[in-house]
This record gives sequence, structure tokens and C-alpha cells, in this order.
Amino acid sequence: MKNQQALTLLFTANAISGFAQGVSMLAIPWYFAQLDISSQFNLLFGIVTFCNIFWGIYAGTLVDRFQRKKLFLVTNLVEGCTLLLVATTGWLAGSLPLVLIMMVFAVTVFGYRMHYPNLYAFAQEITSPEHYTRVTSYIEIVGQATNVAAGALAVVLLEGIDVDLPVLGKITIEAWEIYEIFMLDGITYFASVVLIYFIRYIPDKVYEADTGKLSDRLKTGFNFLLEHRLIFLFGFFSHSIFVVMLVSLFTIMPMYITNVLSAGGEVFGSMEMLYGIGALSAGVFIGKMTSKKNRLVTIISMIFLTTILLILCGFVYALPYYFATGLLVGFANAGTRILRVSYLFEHIPNQVIGRVNSVFSVLNILMRVVFVFLFSLAFFAESTNIIYAYFTLAAFTLASALVLCSYYGKLKKL
Repeated sequence: MKNQQALTLLFTANAISGFAQGVSMLAIPWYFAQLDISSQFNLLFGIVTFCNIFWGIYAGTLVDRFQRKKLFLVTNLVEGCTLLLVATTGWLAGSLPLVLIMMVFAVTVFGYRMHYPNLYAFAQEITSPEHYTRVTSYIEIVGQATNVAAGALAVVLLEGIDVDLPVLGKITIEAWEIYEIFMLDGITYFASVVLIYFIRYIPDKVYEADTGKLSDRLKTGFNFLLEHRLIFLFGFFSHSIFVVMLVSLFTIMPMYITNVLSAGGEVFGSMEMLYGIGALSAGVFIGKMTSKKNRLVTIISMIFLTTILLILCGFVYALPYYFATGLLVGFANAGTRILRVSYLFEHIPNQVIGRVNSVFSVLNILMRVVFVFLFSLAFFAESTNIIYAYFTLAAFTLASALVLCSYYGKLKKL
């Protein structure tokens, strides 16, 4: 495959920074949960997510305006410097104020909004159409293998371990301070910068950067979707599992594990690891299991499956079931995303892919803002009321699946 070396370096850089980043993004909500201020975190998360709406729209114009490799270098440098400065502050002071912890969270979330549209646009730019599903599967495999490793490390770093193993003997690891986790995260960003710097590639298709006025560039993504409304419907509603996963991970799961399952940080880290294992399995098998003809059916089926799993979370309060849910939802989310991205690659030109993906990203953020602020209400923090959050998310995924069902015939003809 052409540009295979470039893709390998890109995926490796993504994995290295994503590994420690995943631990940080698990550590932050769990840190707030242990201080019994999850509702405050949810409110702050909602504010950060809302601000991301405006940044997400602008980020898409940058992806289609500048060379994608240079954008990767700049964003990794900015995030790496921020993490190291905050970590050094914590190291010198022996602790970190909540405002700096939230700053790390905000910078990382803002980085996501630039990183993923840029990653997919770059991958499309250097990949021929016959390899779209293969490359999007590789992106998922690498990303989710990283999440599995991050979840496993989070189990150790958030709670520490003290075990006796038959061959290795007694192993004791103290729980890390949150600023120590941030230090590891910051270092990995700079490792990514080195790898990205050495990427060399030949574009598969001619990429014409849009150098027009910002206002005109902002309109392009919206205008494309207005002219192609079926792509808009597909892109928005097929993203519903991703909405559910992020909302669950950052706002529901810490309270559900604490208030309903009466469990600790090892369960939180394990759930992230299980999401990753499920997603990794999807990356390996979904391309082999699904042909171009039944791609839409598979997406709709996985959204229905997610709906059922969310509903059962409100009725079955058992760790084995919750772990099984993490595995299956991880598979459904990643499988849907692989098929969704390959479908969009086929129907969206590379010169506007950054802005179009940013429109979808912004709409996704808006939905998350609604849910995050809703679940920040005191009602959901009382006793086991957090189960009603799962019922709410199930209603959203059910509606999404029904919309896609109603337009199935037209989408299949595109």
C-alpha cells in the first residue's frame, strides 16, 4: 500500500501520545469522584464541551487550510508544553489546584477537536479509495489497543497494587499523584512530535488548500451538508453511540460505579480497558464481517444493540454484566465508527473533509452538552438515581436507529 511507512509513523505517534493521554482523561473524573464533587466536574465538563462548539467549527477550517502534518506538530507541541508546565507546578508544590486539573482536561478536549478531523483528513489524503475501510480499521485498532493499555495502567496508577504472584513474588506499586500522570502524558507528546517530523508521503489525491476568507471557509462545510442532506442525516445519527460512550465515561460511570455498584477505581479503569478490547476486536473483524452492501444494516443493528445494553444497565446491578456491557458497547462504537468513516470518505471530497467532519463534531458536542448539563442536576447524584441517565441515553440511541431505518433505502442508493 502506498505511503505505508507514513501511515505507520502516524499511527505510532498517535498511539504513544494517546496512551498516557487516556490515563490522564480517566484520572481526572475519578479524582473528582473521590472528592465527592462529581456534579461539579460534570458542570465544568459541560462548560468545556460547550466552548468546544466554537473551537470545533474553526478547527475544521484549519484542517483544510494548512498542511495536515504541520498541524499535528503544532498541536502536539502545545499540548505537551501545557501538560509539562502543569505537572512541574504540581511536583514543586506537592499538589495541584482544581483549576489546573480542569485546564489540562480542557486543553486535551480542545486537542481532540483538532486531532481527529486532522487525522481522518490526512489518512484520506494519502490513501487510495480501495483501502479506506482497511485504513480506518487500522486507525481503530491502534487507537483502541492504546486505550486497552491505558485502561490497564489506569487500574494500577489510580489505586496502586499490592499482590503476591507465584513466580514474580510480591509486587507493590503506590498510587500515583495526578501531577505525576500528567508528567508522563506531557513527555509522550514530545515523543510523538519526533515521529511526526519524520513522516514523508506522496498525496494520493490533489489537495487544494482553501485560502479564502474565514467566513467563506466556515460556510463551506455547512453548505456541503445542506446540498447533501442524506449524508448529513447519516453522519449525525450514526454518531450516536460515540455520544453515549463519552457522556457515560465522563459523567455517568464514576457515579454509577460508586453509588450503584459500590465499587472502586479498579472497576473504572477496567471498564476503559474493556471498551478498548471490544473496540480492538471490531477493528480486527468488522471489515471481514461486513461487506459494502450490508454496511448500513450493520451500523443500525449495532445502535439497536447499544440501546438494549443501556436499558439493562438500569435493571441489572452486577459487575459481570457491567463488564460485558463495556466490551459490547466498545465493539459497537468502534465497528460503527469504522464503517461510518469509510462511508463518509467515499462521499466527501478531501478538500472539505475537515470542515464537514467538524460540523458533525460540533453537532456531536451539542448533544453531549445537553446530556452533561442534564446529568449534572442534583437529582442524578442522589442515591441510585444515576440509572435514569442510562434510560435517557437509550432513548436517544433508539431514536437514532429509527431515523436511519426510515432513510435506509435512500442511503443505500447513494
